[in-house]
Amino acid sequence: MIKVVGISGSSRQQPMMSKSERLLDRALEKYRSYGCTAEFIRLKDLTIHDCEGNYSENPAYCTYPCQSSMKYEDDQMQVVYDAILKSDILILATPIRWNNHSALVQKFVERMNAIENQYSWFGNQMIMNKVCGLIIIGHVDGIQHVAGNLLNFFSWLGFHIPEDAIASWVGENDEDTTKDWELIERNRYTQEDLENLITSSLQLAYSLKTSNPDGAPVKIL
Repeated sequence: MIKVVGISGSSRQQPMMSKSERLLDRALEKYRSYGCTAEFIRLKDLTIHDCEGNYSENPAYCTYPCQSSMKYEDDQMQVVYDAILKSDILILATPIRWNNHSALVQKFVERMNAIENQYSWFGNQMIMNKVCGLIIIGHVDGIQHVAGNLLNFFSWLGFHIPEDAIASWVGENDEDTTKDWELIERNRYTQEDLENLITSSLQLAYSLKTSNPDGAPVKIL
Protein backbone atom coordinates (compact mmCIF):
# COMPACT_ATOMS: atom_id res chain seq x y z
CA MET A 1 0.00 0.00 0.00
CA ILE A 2 1.24 3.47 -0.89
CA LYS A 3 1.56 5.78 2.12
CA VAL A 4 1.07 9.52 1.54
CA VAL A 5 1.77 12.39 3.90
CA GLY A 6 0.46 15.88 3.20
CA ILE A 7 2.09 18.79 5.00
CA SER A 8 0.48 22.22 5.13
CA GLY A 9 2.77 25.22 5.53
CA SER A 10 -0.04 27.76 5.87
CA SER A 11 -0.05 30.05 8.91
CA ARG A 12 -3.85 30.58 8.91
CA GLN A 13 -5.27 30.26 12.41
CA GLN A 14 -8.00 27.71 11.67
CA PRO A 15 -7.82 24.51 9.57
CA MET A 16 -9.05 24.84 5.99
CA MET A 17 -9.08 28.64 5.98
CA SER A 18 -6.10 28.36 3.65
CA LYS A 19 -6.66 27.74 -0.06
CA SER A 20 -3.44 25.72 -0.39
CA GLU A 21 -4.57 23.61 2.57
CA ARG A 22 -7.97 22.98 0.96
CA LEU A 23 -6.32 21.77 -2.23
CA LEU A 24 -4.03 19.56 -0.16
CA ASP A 25 -7.05 18.08 1.63
CA ARG A 26 -8.70 17.41 -1.73
CA ALA A 27 -5.53 15.70 -2.99
CA LEU A 28 -5.33 13.47 0.11
CA GLU A 29 -8.96 12.42 -0.34
CA LYS A 30 -8.15 11.50 -3.94
CA TYR A 31 -5.16 9.43 -2.85
CA ARG A 32 -7.41 7.60 -0.36
CA SER A 33 -9.89 6.86 -3.17
CA TYR A 34 -7.03 5.07 -4.96
CA GLY A 35 -6.45 2.86 -1.90
CA CYS A 36 -3.58 4.80 -0.35
CA THR A 37 -3.26 5.76 3.30
CA ALA A 38 -2.99 9.52 3.69
CA GLU A 39 -1.85 11.47 6.76
CA PHE A 40 -2.36 15.22 7.13
CA ILE A 41 0.07 17.40 9.12
CA ARG A 42 -0.48 21.09 9.78
CA LEU A 43 2.83 22.72 10.75
CA LYS A 44 0.92 25.58 12.38
CA ASP A 45 -0.50 23.19 14.98
CA LEU A 46 2.90 21.86 16.08
CA THR A 47 5.55 23.35 18.34
CA ILE A 48 8.65 23.40 16.15
CA HIS A 49 11.70 25.24 17.41
CA ASP A 50 14.10 27.03 15.08
CA CYS A 51 17.11 25.31 13.59
CA GLU A 52 20.00 26.54 15.74
CA GLY A 53 22.63 26.20 13.04
CA ASN A 54 24.81 23.52 14.61
CA TYR A 55 26.01 22.63 11.10
CA SER A 56 27.67 26.04 10.82
CA GLU A 57 29.92 25.25 13.76
CA ASN A 58 30.70 21.71 12.67
CA PRO A 59 28.77 19.44 10.25
CA ALA A 60 29.22 16.60 12.74
CA TYR A 61 27.05 18.54 15.20
CA CYS A 62 24.03 18.43 12.85
CA THR A 63 22.70 15.01 13.80
CA TYR A 64 19.60 12.87 13.63
CA PRO A 65 17.74 12.84 15.95
CA CYS A 66 17.92 16.61 15.64
CA GLN A 67 19.68 18.44 18.47
CA SER A 68 16.69 20.76 18.88
CA SER A 69 14.35 17.79 19.28
CA MET A 70 16.49 16.52 22.13
CA LYS A 71 17.12 19.97 23.66
CA TYR A 72 13.49 21.14 23.89
CA GLU A 73 11.00 18.78 25.53
CA ASP A 74 8.04 20.45 23.80
CA ASP A 75 9.54 20.26 20.30
CA GLN A 76 7.29 18.25 17.95
CA MET A 77 9.40 18.10 14.78
CA GLN A 78 9.87 14.36 15.38
CA VAL A 79 6.19 13.95 14.42
CA VAL A 80 7.09 15.35 10.98
CA TYR A 81 10.27 13.29 10.67
CA ASP A 82 8.43 10.05 11.52
CA ALA A 83 5.60 10.74 9.05
CA ILE A 84 8.01 11.50 6.20
CA LEU A 85 10.30 8.54 6.87
CA LYS A 86 7.42 6.05 6.78
CA SER A 87 5.79 7.61 3.69
CA ASP A 88 6.15 6.85 -0.02
CA ILE A 89 4.80 10.23 -1.22
CA LEU A 90 5.15 13.66 0.39
CA ILE A 91 2.94 16.52 -0.80
CA LEU A 92 3.89 19.93 0.60
CA ALA A 93 1.40 22.80 0.33
CA THR A 94 2.47 26.42 0.75
CA PRO A 95 1.13 29.89 0.09
CA ILE A 96 3.46 32.36 -1.59
CA ARG A 97 4.83 35.08 0.68
CA TRP A 98 6.62 37.88 -1.19
CA ASN A 99 7.91 35.58 -3.92
CA ASN A 100 8.90 32.84 -1.47
CA HIS A 101 7.35 29.94 0.41
CA SER A 102 5.91 30.57 3.88
CA ALA A 103 7.97 31.10 7.03
CA LEU A 104 6.64 27.81 8.42
CA VAL A 105 7.89 25.97 5.35
CA GLN A 106 11.28 27.64 5.71
CA LYS A 107 11.49 26.46 9.32
CA PHE A 108 10.55 22.95 8.13
CA VAL A 109 13.25 23.10 5.42
CA GLU A 110 15.93 24.14 7.91
CA ARG A 111 14.98 21.46 10.44
CA MET A 112 15.06 18.84 7.66
CA ASN A 113 18.77 19.54 7.33
CA ALA A 114 19.23 16.95 10.09
CA ILE A 115 17.98 14.36 7.58
CA GLU A 116 19.98 15.67 4.60
CA ASN A 117 23.20 15.90 6.62
CA GLN A 118 22.94 12.25 7.57
CA TYR A 119 23.79 11.45 3.96
CA SER A 120 26.08 14.32 2.97
CA TRP A 121 28.25 14.10 6.11
CA PHE A 122 27.64 10.71 7.74
CA GLY A 123 26.88 8.63 4.62
CA ASN A 124 23.53 7.42 5.96
CA GLN A 125 20.88 7.94 3.27
CA MET A 126 17.56 8.18 5.11
CA ILE A 127 15.40 9.28 2.14
CA MET A 128 15.20 6.49 -0.44
CA ASN A 129 12.61 5.66 -3.11
CA LYS A 130 10.30 8.48 -2.02
CA VAL A 131 8.37 10.90 -4.22
CA CYS A 132 7.46 14.51 -3.53
CA GLY A 133 5.16 17.11 -5.04
CA LEU A 134 4.03 20.66 -4.35
CA ILE A 135 0.83 22.68 -4.07
CA ILE A 136 1.51 26.42 -4.39
CA ILE A 137 -1.07 29.21 -4.15
CA GLY A 138 -0.47 32.96 -4.34
CA HIS A 139 -1.22 36.37 -5.79
CA VAL A 140 0.97 38.17 -8.35
CA ASP A 141 3.94 36.17 -7.06
CA GLY A 142 6.48 33.68 -8.35
CA ILE A 143 5.33 30.05 -8.47
CA GLN A 144 8.40 29.04 -10.47
CA HIS A 145 10.73 30.66 -7.94
CA VAL A 146 9.08 28.87 -5.01
CA ALA A 147 8.90 25.55 -6.88
CA GLY A 148 12.53 25.82 -7.96
CA ASN A 149 13.73 26.42 -4.42
CA LEU A 150 11.69 23.61 -2.87
CA LEU A 151 12.27 20.98 -5.56
CA ASN A 152 16.01 21.68 -5.37
CA PHE A 153 15.80 21.14 -1.60
CA PHE A 154 13.87 17.87 -1.95
CA SER A 155 16.32 16.64 -4.60
CA TRP A 156 19.20 17.18 -2.18
CA LEU A 157 17.27 15.19 0.43
CA GLY A 158 17.00 12.29 -2.02
CA PHE A 159 13.37 12.49 -3.15
CA HIS A 160 12.34 11.54 -6.68
CA ILE A 161 10.42 14.22 -8.61
CA PRO A 162 7.45 13.00 -10.68
CA GLU A 163 6.76 14.15 -14.22
CA ASP A 164 3.93 16.40 -12.99
CA ALA A 165 5.17 17.68 -9.64
CA ILE A 166 3.30 20.95 -9.11
CA ALA A 167 -0.33 22.03 -8.75
CA SER A 168 -0.63 25.80 -8.56
CA TRP A 169 -2.78 28.88 -8.91
CA VAL A 170 -1.89 32.59 -9.05
CA GLY A 171 -4.54 35.24 -8.45
CA GLU A 172 -5.39 38.47 -10.19
CA ASN A 173 -3.40 41.68 -9.92
CA ASP A 174 -6.22 43.32 -7.96
CA GLU A 175 -5.23 41.11 -4.96
CA ASP A 176 -8.86 40.64 -3.87
CA THR A 177 -8.34 37.40 -1.97
CA THR A 178 -12.03 37.12 -1.04
CA LYS A 179 -12.76 35.66 -4.48
CA ASP A 180 -9.84 33.23 -4.60
CA TRP A 181 -11.48 29.92 -3.74
CA GLU A 182 -14.28 30.39 -6.24
CA LEU A 183 -11.71 31.20 -8.94
CA ILE A 184 -9.54 28.23 -7.98
CA GLU A 185 -12.56 25.93 -8.20
CA ARG A 186 -13.40 27.23 -11.67
CA ASN A 187 -9.84 27.12 -13.00
CA ARG A 188 -9.61 23.94 -15.07
CA TYR A 189 -5.83 24.18 -15.33
CA THR A 190 -5.40 24.11 -11.54
CA GLN A 191 -7.79 21.16 -11.27
CA GLU A 192 -5.95 19.33 -14.06
CA ASP A 193 -2.62 20.09 -12.39
CA LEU A 194 -3.88 18.59 -9.12
CA GLU A 195 -5.15 15.43 -10.81
CA ASN A 196 -1.90 15.07 -12.80
CA LEU A 197 0.20 15.57 -9.64
CA ILE A 198 -1.72 12.80 -7.88
CA THR A 199 -1.55 10.26 -10.73
CA SER A 200 2.05 11.08 -11.66
CA SER A 201 3.31 10.78 -8.07
CA LEU A 202 1.38 7.53 -7.58
CA GLN A 203 2.82 6.00 -10.75
CA LEU A 204 6.38 6.88 -9.74
CA ALA A 205 5.91 5.76 -6.12
CA TYR A 206 4.41 2.45 -7.26
CA SER A 207 7.27 1.93 -9.71
CA LEU A 208 9.85 2.59 -7.00
CA LYS A 209 8.09 0.35 -4.50
CA THR A 210 7.63 -2.60 -6.86
CA SER A 211 11.04 -2.33 -8.55
CA ASN A 212 12.84 -2.89 -5.29
CA PRO A 213 10.59 -4.12 -2.47
CA ASP A 214 13.52 -4.60 -0.09
CA GLY A 215 13.90 -0.81 0.09
CA ALA A 216 17.35 -0.43 -1.49
CA PRO A 217 17.88 2.78 -3.49
CA VAL A 218 16.46 2.74 -7.02
CA LYS A 219 17.97 4.93 -9.71
CA ILE A 220 15.46 6.26 -12.26
CA LEU A 221 17.28 7.13 -15.48
